[in-house]
Amino acid sequence: MIRKITTLVLALALMLAVGWGLWERANRLSLANAVEAGGQRDFYNLLSYVEQSQVSMGKFLASSSPRQQAVHLTEAWNQAAAAQHALSQLPTPGIKPINTSKFLAQTSDYSNYLAQKLARGEEVTPQEREQLVRLREEMKRLAADLRQTENQVAAKNLRWSSFYSTRMPQPLKTIARFAVPAQAQPSPLDGFVNADRRLQTLPSLNYDGPFSDHLEKPRPLGLKGGEVAQNVAEQKALTFAGDASGGGSYRVHTVRTSNGLLPTYAVNLVDDRRAGVTVNVDVSKQGGEIVSLLNTRSVDAPTLDGAQALDRAAAFLKSHGFADMQPTYTVRSGNSQVITFAAKKDDVILYPDQVKVKVALDNGEIIGWDATPYYMAHHDRQFPRPKLTPDEARAKINSGLKVEGVRLALIPLPGGIEKLTYEVKTKLNDTHYLVYINALTGEEEKVLQIIDVPGGQLTM
Repeated sequence: MIRKITTLVLALALMLAVGWGLWERANRLSLANAVEAGGQRDFYNLLSYVEQSQVSMGKFLASSSPRQQAVHLTEAWNQAAAAQHALSQLPTPGIKPINTSKFLAQTSDYSNYLAQKLARGEEVTPQEREQLVRLREEMKRLAADLRQTENQVAAKNLRWSSFYSTRMPQPLKTIARFAVPAQAQPSPLDGFVNADRRLQTLPSLNYDGPFSDHLEKPRPLGLKGGEVAQNVAEQKALTFAGDASGGGSYRVHTVRTSNGLLPTYAVNLVDDRRAGVTVNVDVSKQGGEIVSLLNTRSVDAPTLDGAQALDRAAAFLKSHGFADMQPTYTVRSGNSQVITFAAKKDDVILYPDQVKVKVALDNGEIIGWDATPYYMAHHDRQFPRPKLTPDEARAKINSGLKVEGVRLALIPLPGGIEKLTYEVKTKLNDTHYLVYINALTGEEEKVLQIIDVPGGQLTM
C-alpha cells in the first residue's frame, strides 16, 4: 500500500514537474516571440527614420523657398528624433550605441534650430548650410551601416531574441559604429526591402510615383451615372478579369459590398483553369467602373522586360477607355512590373488622376489594377494660362542645381487643393529632385527626391 502511495506521489510530482517545465517553456517562447517582433519593428523604424531624415535634409538643400525649407527641416527634426527613440528601444544588451544616439539627437536639434531661424524670417548662413551638408552625409553613412547589419543578421538567420545572451553576435555591433562607411554587398534581401518600402499588396501601392497618397476627395468625382445592380457588377468583373488574363475561364465565388468613400461590389472570382487561383475585383456601385483588380496567382520566371510590360499596360489601358494616359513611374516587384500612369490634358500631366497597373513578366497578364485615385479625382478641368514661361520657372530653381527638364503638371496639395505648376527635373551632385514651381505665382510648391531602385524609380 505504502509502495502504491509512493508511486502515485512520484507520478504526480513528475507530472507537475513536466507541466511546470512546459509552462515555463511556453512563457519563454512567448517572451522570445514578443522580443523578436519588437526588435524587428524597432530596427526597421530606425532604418526608415534615418533614411527619411537624410532625404528631408536633401530636400532643404534642393529648395530655394524659405517656406519649403522650413517644412523640410521640421520633417528632418522629427524624423531624427523618431530614429533616436527607435534606437533606444532596440534589444541591444551589452551594447551602448551612445555615439549614434548622440548624433541623432544633435541632428534633430540642429534641424530644429535652422527651422526656427527660417520661421523668424532669418536666413541660413553658408556655414550653417555646409554643416547640414555634413550631417546629411553622416546620416547616409549610418543608413548604409544599418543596411549592412540588416543583411548580415538575415544571412546568419539570427533572431533579435537571441541578442539577450551574454555574447553578442558580431553583426549587431555594426549599429554602434556610427559613421563608418559600409562596403555594401549585394543581397537577395535588397530588392525585397525596397519593394516592401514601396508597395503594399495591390490595389494599394505605397511608392509608385509622386503624389500617390494625395488627400481623398469627399466624394468620387470621376464616377457618372446611377447605381448598378449586383448582377451587372458581376458581369463587368468577369469581363474585365477575362481581358486582363487574355481570355480566362472565371466564375463568381462570392460578392460582398463596401460602403466607404467609394462604395463598391467586391467580387471574388475563381479560375477554373488554375486550381487555387482567385481574382478579386472591386466594381463601383455608381456607374459600374472597375476600381481595382488583384490576381493571386504566382508569377514564373520573366520572359518580358520592362519596356514590353509598359507596352502591354498601355495597350490594356487604351482598350478600356483610358486613351490620354502618360506613364510616370515604374518599379520591378518580384517577377512583375508595376507602372503608374497619369492622365494628360493640353500637355499638362494630371498627377491626381492616376491608374496603377501590375504586369506579370512571365506572360504579360495584367495581375494588378488600381484606378481608385483616378475615379476619386478625375473631372473636366479648365486650366488658367501660365503667367510664367518655362525659362522663368527655371530661373526660380536653386542655383546649385542642374536643370534637366521642365514640363507643366497639375499637382494635389493638402486640403484637396490642386495647383498648376512647372515640374522641373533637377540634379544635385548624384541625386535627382523634382521641384514644382507654381505656374501663376512662381512660388515653390513642393520638392521630391527621385530614388533609383531595382527595375525603376520611386520618389520621397
